[in-house]
Amino acid sequence: MKFQLKELAKIEEASIEVKDLTVFVGKNSTNKSYMAHTVYMLNKVLSSIHNKKEKYATEAFGKYIKINKNSNFLKEMNRLKTSDFWEEHPLLVDGKEYDTISIRKVVFDFSGENIDIFIESMLYFIVDNIVEIVNKSFNTEKSILKNIILNYEIKNSKDIHLDKTIIIESNDRESDDLKALHKIFGNILEALFDEKAREKAFYFPASRTGFVLAFDEIVSGVLRDRFGGLPTTTKLTEPTIDFISDFADIKSNKFRDGDKSSFHYHNYAKFYLEKIFNFIENRIVKGKIIEDKNSQNYTQFYMQTNNAEKLDLHLTSSSTVELLPLVIFLKHFSTLKDKLLIIEEPEAHLHPKAQVEMARLLVMLVNSGAKVLITTHSDYILNELSNCIKLSSTSDEKRAEYLKAHNLPKETVIDKERVSAYLFKDLGESTEVMELAIDEYGIANDNFDDILDELLDRTEEINELIGL
Repeated sequence: MKFQLKELAKIEEASIEVKDLTVFVGKNSTNKSYMAHTVYMLNKVLSSIHNKKEKYATEAFGKYIKINKNSNFLKEMNRLKTSDFWEEHPLLVDGKEYDTISIRKVVFDFSGENIDIFIESMLYFIVDNIVEIVNKSFNTEKSILKNIILNYEIKNSKDIHLDKTIIIESNDRESDDLKALHKIFGNILEALFDEKAREKAFYFPASRTGFVLAFDEIVSGVLRDRFGGLPTTTKLTEPTIDFISDFADIKSNKFRDGDKSSFHYHNYAKFYLEKIFNFIENRIVKGKIIEDKNSQNYTQFYMQTNNAEKLDLHLTSSSTVELLPLVIFLKHFSTLKDKLLIIEEPEAHLHPKAQVEMARLLVMLVNSGAKVLITTHSDYILNELSNCIKLSSTSDEKRAEYLKAHNLPKETVIDKERVSAYLFKDLGESTEVMELAIDEYGIANDNFDDILDELLDRTEEINELIGL
């Protein structure tokens, strides 16, 4: 998915391509999370349109007509109707012909008109509608985003496979023009959104651990507010609400993601998900996160250490707690092949060594079929991702030797073409989004160099003060 946007909070403009692995890096308050939020919502809107094109076309078209009911184009539609005739068609029941029926057909001839101007107007409306949906998802009165430019190649009627002559079926003469326009609208949607976004997105906010650990208390508080007559003032963004909603479905055994009883699932779990769980349990959390359903089929989560001790999660290490939300969702996926995982700050609460392992885990998720987008402040994660890219440029023999020496699976290697990375550079009043070069040496980044240089200079200056 490629898109451009203008005026997203402090970001004046940016061009983003979401690849199999996408990295947003930069200082705090540079709107990395706003961009990740926008990617999530864009994917959500585009995939919902793709899956329900007819429904969206009808609803959006109705809104378009209401706004443009007095436009010259609509007034001229009847003039463009060139012929009106009836055709006899066989009436088939269970494949057998019983009778014939008459179907009225109407021909509209746009050959002498500039239909491309109308197509441009519809495109503008569709994108403007998407911007409105994204803005609402931030749950604030402010307009966070001004404009999105999707990466489409629609310039004229040929690009939407639309002839200058349109034939429609209609039994109501008063609706002829609307049906013809609706057909154009549907063709635009088909061309604009086909193959653009089919993954189901899952957003893991920076505050995910708190939501998971305090989930029962949060729900209890909301219910107390509701039934106690006190309105809650808590505001959450749509991606965060979706995260909590999905987690609630998991807790109550209502989350559905394909058929886990199928042969496909067991085959997939054996070769991909099992590897991922083993990697997490053996190299990061040093134990297993287990589920325990009570008599009401409500799930609680625990940590089982390597010595078989069962611990409540609030008693476990911060690294275990931090990985908990991701692990829980992974355990309930039937596949990763249709998923976009957006993870804010995957390095949170992790020791540098664990951050390196997290970088490898992200690559494993990608190589297991998922698309992954992260926001990060971690030099360790960025450098290890570079190492994973560098390995793809080595010979098969040398790569195999390296992986064996470090006890790493082959899924921790990724080709540079599958990765995109962006630096969110703080310019004070604004943020510049810069695409980082990626080659056989990894991700080019000097984001942390100035900070390290400053720290070394200060260390040297203080050492001189104390006479070292």
